[in-house]
Amino acid sequence: MDSDLPEVHTYVLNAGMVSGGKKHRSASTALRLLDAAERLFGEHGYNGVGMRALAQAAHVNLAATTYHFGSKKALYVETFLRRFRGVNAQRLVLLAAADHEAQGRPLPVERIVDCMMRPSVEVGLAHPAFNKMVARTLLAPPKFLHEYLKAEFEPNIKVFTAVLERALPAVPLELLTLRLALALGATLMFGMQMSSIKMKRDPKREAAFLKELVRFTASGLASPAATHGAELARLRPPAHRKRTA
Repeated sequence: MDSDLPEVHTYVLNAGMVSGGKKHRSASTALRLLDAAERLFGEHGYNGVGMRALAQAAHVNLAATTYHFGSKKALYVETFLRRFRGVNAQRLVLLAAADHEAQGRPLPVERIVDCMMRPSVEVGLAHPAFNKMVARTLLAPPKFLHEYLKAEFEPNIKVFTAVLERALPAVPLELLTLRLALALGATLMFGMQMSSIKMKRDPKREAAFLKELVRFTASGLASPAATHGAELARLRPPAHRKRTA
């Protein structure tokens, strides 16, 4: 399985940074910009925030935003993807560990779902503004973001789909793909609701919520198909047609 895992990307700050104290200050500036962008983009969307407002919220000068990210578009993309890179990497780490423990046997569906959902739920609870930005972005993503979303999510989804196919051989692939999309949507809504609760964080309560989310999702993935034959075929995504001149 390890050979199928996609390459893990890490965020690298501007190559012009120098060592020592200046490098530390520069990295701190970039992180402040990312944190401010996460909050403001989540509240107002991509078109509702300008570079000047981002700089003011991060308590940096306007030139710093260009130095670190070049443009608002680049800052938006990096703000959206920086936590998802870690989430997707951790998903694969958990899945690899579970696969090693299984010693070649198909993984239990709940274990697969836990590997998939735990990292995103934990990150969302630790960074509530991230959940808000994700919700707004996924409901109405800027057109330029699609290629980045595809590049970041598609390899991860393919890995989990393949593992679920092995664990659930009776569930047709088109149905499994649909259910997986619904499961990821449920995870997003769960994270938003948990983040909006104005109370002190409680690890035991959060763990209980996650267990119920995993059980609910795994049951849905494994349940018998409600559609069959021609009706089931309608769930297949339409083929992309090439445009003719």
